[in-house]
Amino acid sequence: MQSLFSLLAVVPFYLFGCFPSGTLVAKAQGIDLSKVGSGNVGATNVARTLGKKAGVMTLMGDIAKGFLAVILARLLSDSISFYALASVAAVAGHCFSIPGKLKGGKGVATALGCFLGLYWPAAIFGVLVFFAMFGITRIVSAASIASAFLIPVSSILLQAPKEIFYALSAIGIIVVFRHRENIDRLIRGTESKFQFKK
Repeated sequence: MQSLFSLLAVVPFYLFGCFPSGTLVAKAQGIDLSKVGSGNVGATNVARTLGKKAGVMTLMGDIAKGFLAVILARLLSDSISFYALASVAAVAGHCFSIPGKLKGGKGVATALGCFLGLYWPAAIFGVLVFFAMFGITRIVSAASIASAFLIPVSSILLQAPKEIFYALSAIGIIVVFRHRENIDRLIRGTESKFQFKK
């Protein structure tokens, strides 16, 4: 019964994660994101199709909703398990949005926001891994996947509470799952390198 209550309690954070930052930014310019670029609602596709400014706006919006979801959960409860679960719910909401018919972004920016609110040392580590990998490959998906794999590892090295490790691992699994098509292209050597719209 307590587990069921905990799951129901984090539903608002799932809905928080559903907030469509990229979709709203694109609609303001008369663009349907599902019909351009990769069809994804995340910052990478927005930047590629609408330019740097729109991409940054989407990125900041997605980071903010992840961060605010965790901060709100921490204000409501001092239970690590509760706000750790809330962070997973927010990322799930972004990646599998009910308003978006269970389609959404890849979860990277929202995950970063959650990491900042949940356990900031892991977030900093993840950012460093991302930029190191991106600097080498110029491939956003490769950098995102590397970060998703290594952030949970960093929490072990930093001796974070086990609830934090579980949350980071669950979020990492969601992010990697949403990148499964990218992984296939990476294996085949056909994944595109990142370029802003000119």
